Amino acid sequence: MSRNVENRPFKFGPNDRRIFIVHDCEVEIRAENDASGNVLYLGFAKVGVEEDEAKWQIAFHSWDANNSLLTKKWPQNDLGNPSTEYEFVWDDRAIYTYA
Repeated sequence: MSRNVENRPFKFGPNDRRIFIVHDCEVEIRAENDASGNVLYLGFAKVGVEEDEAKWQIAFHSWDANNSLLTKKWPQNDLGNPSTEYEFVWDDRAIYTYA
C-alpha cells in the first residue's frame, strides 16, 4: 500500500466510499514553463493545499530543441526512490532530484 494515500485527492462515491480523483479538473494544478512555453514542472494536489505543504505530486519534463517532450521524471522520496505520491512541496520543486 502507498505510504501517503491520505494525501491523494479523493471524493465520496456511491455508499460514501472513497474514490480517488483521476481527472485534472478536480484538483489544484501548478505549472512552471520554460522560455518556449514548455512545461518544466507540473504539480497536482487536493483543492486547498498550500504550495508549502508536503502534499503535492510533482513531475519534471525535459524537451529537445524542437520542443518535443523527451522525458517525464519524478522526484525522489526520502527513501531515494522516484515517487508519484503526493508527498512533495511545490515550493521546493527545483531542489528535488528527479529520476
